[in-house]
Amino acid sequence: MTMTVGSGFSALSGFVGSLPQTFSQGGTTLYKGRNTVKSFCVDGRTLVVKHYKRPNPVQRVAYSFFKKSKAARAYLFAAMLRERGFNTPREVAYLELGNGILMSDCYFVSESCMLPPLTDLLRRDDFDRDAADALAHLLARLHEKGVMHGDLNLTNILYERTADGGFSFWLIDTNRSKFIQPTEDDCAENLKRLTHDKRLMDYVIRRYAQIRGIDADKTVALVIKKLDEFEHKRAVTGKFKKAFRKITGKQKKR
Repeated sequence: MTMTVGSGFSALSGFVGSLPQTFSQGGTTLYKGRNTVKSFCVDGRTLVVKHYKRPNPVQRVAYSFFKKSKAARAYLFAAMLRERGFNTPREVAYLELGNGILMSDCYFVSESCMLPPLTDLLRRDDFDRDAADALAHLLARLHEKGVMHGDLNLTNILYERTADGGFSFWLIDTNRSKFIQPTEDDCAENLKRLTHDKRLMDYVIRRYAQIRGIDADKTVALVIKKLDEFEHKRAVTGKFKKAFRKITGKQKKR
């Protein structure tokens, strides 16, 4: 077992070390899918714990010898984002478990940030233009600072209203991010999953391009093209998976 606890959080070491035994039965489930996210109240403090899906054999080898685990990256990237001026829940700890010499499970612990996602304001026909403009500024800043959020979509951007009527944003689910000097194609690739609403996408990317001083029509066209390709690929993959489940389902009945 490998455990890293952040400065100022040493009193939580016992809680972090007990997660393999307590996670499944304790806490309040916030999300359950490929990964599971729960909140825990520990000594009057609300913490969020993410248990990542158990890696496949190839990933286990990679995470054990060649690259950092998702939990370790989430922990490290939180500090890197703050250094660049972006809000993200403060990292508390991460825990890696091994089965033999290979990593088998990992947990990431952070402080809680119970703010709503941008989908609340932008996933509707009469989307909030002020919020969309503020989002465009955030996206431009991210790319100018060399931050490629690994899963850039509206559910992973939380918001709160500021005293002056503006917006403050918080980034979550950042473990797949990259910190590079991006090309325009890199940026378009990063933006393609922001939303499937083409009207909203056109508005936000056009504002983003204006802020960055690049060709708006060209940028919008490139991002929409990449979004179309992504949606087509996902549709084909979905049909294949559905057909596979149908076939394997029939085989099981026999």
